[in-house]
Amino acid sequence: MTDTALPKIAIVGRPNVGKSSLFNRIIGTRSAIVESASGTTRDRLYAEIKRKKKRFTLIDTGGFETSKSHNEITPLILKQLDQAIKEADIIFFVTDGSFGLSHQDAELASRLRKTSKKIYLIVNKVDDRSQHAKALAFFELGLGEPYSVSALNGIGIEKLLDDVLKSMEESGVSGGLKPIKVAIVGRPNVGKSSYLNALLNEERSIVHPVAGTTRDAIDTDLDYKGALYRLIDTAGMRHNMKLDTAADFYGSVRSKEAIKRADVAIVIIDGMDGLREDDERILEFCVKEGRAVVVAVNKWDLVKTVEKSKYKEMLISRMAAIKNFPVIFTSCKTKTNILSSLDLIRPLYEKTGKMFGPEELKDMLGALNDSPEVRNRRTHFEYLKQEGIFPPRFIFGVKNTKALNANLKRYCENFIRTLRDFEGIPVRINFEKKGRTL
Repeated sequence: MTDTALPKIAIVGRPNVGKSSLFNRIIGTRSAIVESASGTTRDRLYAEIKRKKKRFTLIDTGGFETSKSHNEITPLILKQLDQAIKEADIIFFVTDGSFGLSHQDAELASRLRKTSKKIYLIVNKVDDRSQHAKALAFFELGLGEPYSVSALNGIGIEKLLDDVLKSMEESGVSGGLKPIKVAIVGRPNVGKSSYLNALLNEERSIVHPVAGTTRDAIDTDLDYKGALYRLIDTAGMRHNMKLDTAADFYGSVRSKEAIKRADVAIVIIDGMDGLREDDERILEFCVKEGRAVVVAVNKWDLVKTVEKSKYKEMLISRMAAIKNFPVIFTSCKTKTNILSSLDLIRPLYEKTGKMFGPEELKDMLGALNDSPEVRNRRTHFEYLKQEGIFPPRFIFGVKNTKALNANLKRYCENFIRTLRDFEGIPVRINFEKKGRTL
């Protein structure tokens, strides 16, 4: 794995000190789940920030707890925290001014002092100037003068960020390449985080047998065969009727937002379960949002009795639209076809963003007008123009509107898809008469 050249800032601290609130305050949106239950953020959450012509990556992390904790997921969170500290250039160490100094703060400070990273000690929840004296107790941590802030109302955030930007300017770090954004989506427990970990050959996201361990959308940059991919691991998506907690609800919302900002979606299904109703809903959402799609049938090492061709036929019989998607059979356990799935991504991305020239559009129009389906309807398309990309959008000009219906639109879409090898890519078709869209 190789990262972009953007400087990275990791936000660390014990649970419930306001790390995610600070994260959201800085990026200006509710990108992380913020709720009162401790341990809500378990994996590393990334956001790219642009401020005063400077760019950096902000990393939210799970709450630090001592290794003596009896929570079975604590060692996994600590491992993620250590990795975030390792990859970061700057550390935001967040403490709670309303609570005061704790033994967990002292233990984490001891860990941080062993690094060579630039550390900003932040005392959060200092909601007015009369409370600034609370920050003085944190000098004891030996990390220099603390910044008194309130993530809730924004006090002290501007000064903190101005000082950070000044430090970045002195370091001379510049921005990196534009990545292809890939959302890894699916219902709970189909192996999304395991798939990401198999790609990266490291435990980048927490893999745990409890469904719903990954609740936020997690971004990781990967350089593969000369292209930069931004892999977005997401929480399991379920139908609204099945959402039991606030974290489930927000996790599903974040997953949908991840699809919206992605270029391509890898939809992972469980090979042992086949296509479920929630899988269909996810695929439908991806297509609705105009995202290119790869279907990855995971846990294929456990499927012993069905050939791949027959399995795809079974999927199509359940959901006809799957005939339009590339289907790849993977196993995170054996790493079968894991990298091969990435080989499908770049061609899809390039085709989704392709603009056709006048001659190509003329050839496409001629082929469509010569097709038996169009001739038999006694209609004729007068012109074809491309309206946009991501996904490709085309407008057909018509004179006679009597033959126009949903079936003809679907035929034109499938014709263009086959003619230009748009497998896996949504194609948008509209008709218009003398500049009026029909």
